[in-house]
Amino acid sequence: MEINCGSLSSGKYDGQKVSVSGWCRYVRVHKDKAFIDLADRYGITQIIFENNLLEQARQLGREFVIRVDGKVRKRSKKDINPDMPTGKFEILAESLKVINKSKIPPFEIIEEKGAFLPDEELRFKYRYLDLRRREALNKIEFRDKVIKSIRKFFWDNDFLELETPLLIKDTYDASGSRTFIVPSRIHKGEFYGLPQSPQIYKQLSMISGLDKYFQIARVFRDEDPREDRQPEFTQLDLETSFKDEHYIQTLIESMVKRVFSEVLHKDVKTPFKHLDYKEAIKLYGNDKPDLRFDNKIVDITEEMLKTDYNIVKNIIKNGGKAIAINFEAKFGTKQSKIDKDFMSEMVEKAKTFGLGGLTWLFVEDKKLRSDPEKIAQSMSGQNSEIIKKLNSKDGDVIIICTDASESLLLAAVSKLRRIMGIRIGNFKEEYSFLWVDKFPVFERDEVTNKLVPVHNPFVMPTEDTIKYIDSKPEDMLGKRYDLVLNGIEVGGGSIRIHDPEIQRKILKIMGLADKEIEESLGFLIEALSYGAPIHGGIALGLDRFVATLAKEDDIREFILFPKNRKFESFIDGSPTPVSEKRLKEDYDLKIDRT
Repeated sequence: MEINCGSLSSGKYDGQKVSVSGWCRYVRVHKDKAFIDLADRYGITQIIFENNLLEQARQLGREFVIRVDGKVRKRSKKDINPDMPTGKFEILAESLKVINKSKIPPFEIIEEKGAFLPDEELRFKYRYLDLRRREALNKIEFRDKVIKSIRKFFWDNDFLELETPLLIKDTYDASGSRTFIVPSRIHKGEFYGLPQSPQIYKQLSMISGLDKYFQIARVFRDEDPREDRQPEFTQLDLETSFKDEHYIQTLIESMVKRVFSEVLHKDVKTPFKHLDYKEAIKLYGNDKPDLRFDNKIVDITEEMLKTDYNIVKNIIKNGGKAIAINFEAKFGTKQSKIDKDFMSEMVEKAKTFGLGGLTWLFVEDKKLRSDPEKIAQSMSGQNSEIIKKLNSKDGDVIIICTDASESLLLAAVSKLRRIMGIRIGNFKEEYSFLWVDKFPVFERDEVTNKLVPVHNPFVMPTEDTIKYIDSKPEDMLGKRYDLVLNGIEVGGGSIRIHDPEIQRKILKIMGLADKEIEESLGFLIEALSYGAPIHGGIALGLDRFVATLAKEDDIREFILFPKNRKFESFIDGSPTPVSEKRLKEDYDLKIDRT
C-alpha cells in the first residue's frame, strides 16, 4: 500500500505493509540499527533499518531520495516522539531502493519552527531546498488555501473565471511604472507589452456582456525596486456590470469573511469601516491608515506658536504647521514598551522620512515632561491647553512634528504613527479592515504642474463632481475605493468610465493629443461606443493579502520563486544578456551595450 510520510499520524496503518518515498532528512546510524527520518510534503516518518538492510542504510546521506517497503509498528512508550504527528509509529524496513543521491546541501534543512536559518540570499538561491522546510512549505500551502477559498466563493456567486491576454498593446500608463516589452520575431521592430493589470481587457469583457468576471491574474510592472515590490506578481481581479460601489464592496466583504472562516477559522466583522480620502489624510496622514489603534493627528500650530520653543515657532512663522499624536504608552512603568532609547530611535527615524527630527514629551503629574527638561519648560505656559487638546493623561507619550511642507509632514507623521502604534500594541482588533472612498480623480504633478490621474485614467467621476470636468477637473472626485488591512493597501478598484466622450475628455485633461489617444487607447474608446454597460471592479494583490493574513512582512516568503530586491532571479540570475546574433537574426535589433 502506497502512503505518504504524514500518513502514520492516524494510526490506521498499524501492522500493515506499506511503501513510502521521500527525502532522508536525518540519518542516525548505530551499531545494530539505523534510523532515518523520511520527509515529504505531508510530514516525517521514522524508518528503522536492521539486519541485512543495515549496511545499505549506512550509505545513505542527507536529502537522498529513497523508497522503502516495510511494516508499520507502534513505538514503545519510551520512544514516542510527542513533537512529531507521526511520533507514535515507525516503519520497520523490509526493502530499500535509492532513487537518487544528493550532494551535501548548502544549508541544513531543519524542520523545527524558529530554528536558525541561513542568509536569505542563500535560501532563495536554493529555493527548491528551502521549500523542503516545513515552515517554508506551510506558507505556500497557506497561500493555496486562500486562493482555493477565493475561487470557490466566486464560482458560488456565478462569476466566470476567464483569462485575459499576456501579450498586449503597450498603452499609455500614468501610474509611474513602466510596461515590460517583448519583441516580436514575426513582426520585426514591433513589440508586445506585458500587462500591468488586466484593466482594459476586463472592461472589454463587460462590453462583451460577460457580466461577472474574475481571474487569478499574473501582472508585470517595470518600476524602480522597492522593499515590498516584485516585478511580477499575482492579483485577484474582478469586474461586474450594472452594479455600483456598494455591491462590489459588499461582495469583497463576503469573500473576506469566507476566507477568514475557511482558512483562519476566525470571524471578521462586516460591514467594514469607511473613510473618505480627505478625512483619512486629515485624521491619520495617509490614505491607508492602520486602525487597529485609533491615535489621531491633532493640529497644535496655534498652541505651539504661543510657547517659547523657538525651534518649532520659527518653522511655524515661516508658514509651517505643528501636528501631534498622543499615545497611551504607560511611560515610566515596567509595562511600557516605550523608553528613552526607543524615542531617540524615533527622532532619527523621523529624519529618514524627511523631517528635521521630532519632539517627544511624556505626561507626569498632569504636566508635560521631556528629556532634556528644558523642552517641556519652554511649553509650560501651554501645558493645560496641549494636554486638553490631545486628551492626554499620565503615562502618555506625545510626538510633535513640524515642517513647512504639509504633504511631507503628514506622510512622515503617518509612518511614525504606525511604528509607535505597533510597538505599543494596544490593538482594538487583530485584523482591521477599512474602505477608503472618494479619491480625487486628478492631482498636480509637483515637477511639471500637470494634472495626472491619482490612480488610472478609467475612473468614473462622481455624479456631484463631474460638472467640473471642463472647468476645474482637479475638483472632481472619483468612484474609487481602496481596501486597507492593518495599514496596508491590499486592493483597489473603481466604477469605470463607460461613456466614450468622457473617457476621451479625461485623456485630454492629462495632456494627450487626439493622435496619441487614438494610437494608445483608440480601440478602447471605440469599444465603449458600442453600448458599454455601467461597470466596475477591483483588484487585490494576493501576495500582499496572503502575507498580511499570515502576519508576515515579507511577501517573498509566499511566492514560489521570488525575485530579489533588485528584481533579479535568485536561481537563474536573470535578467541576462541576449546574444547580438540572436537579436539581429530573430528581431532585427541591435543594442549598444556601452
